[in-house]
Amino acid sequence: MKRYESLKEIFFQDIEKNVYGLYKQKAYFHSLQVATLCQVYARKRDLNIEIASVIGLFHDYSLYINHSSFQHGERSSNMIEKYLVDFSDVEKQIIMQAIRHHSEKEVIHDCYSELIKDMDLLAKYNDDSQTVFKNHEQRRIEKILSE
Repeated sequence: MKRYESLKEIFFQDIEKNVYGLYKQKAYFHSLQVATLCQVYARKRDLNIEIASVIGLFHDYSLYINHSSFQHGERSSNMIEKYLVDFSDVEKQIIMQAIRHHSEKEVIHDCYSELIKDMDLLAKYNDDSQTVFKNHEQRRIEKILSE
């Protein structure tokens, strides 16, 4: 988890420098909540906890830094690549692919992409269980809650 802790410092510095007001609070709260949920469910799903943590923390990185949701999965994936120097090429690919695909919740991808999709939705559900989700998102939430 040493690599994750180093990346968490970079994340915090970038959020402090580039994000303001309630948006900063949301950036911290949502990202840390998703990273924590990724840790818990990575254990349940027998996935690498450190890789899952990085994915959870940085999945919305571009959304906060660039103040735009436009292609934020793709943009977040590209932005984090320079920080992944301590990860193998395979690990980098897993992280970047999962972040890139996390908004495509109606499509099934690899196990790490599915983890971040599920934990992103679970965090939103935990934040406000009265939120109306799309049918495919509601099915995901129901499946997660039954695990």
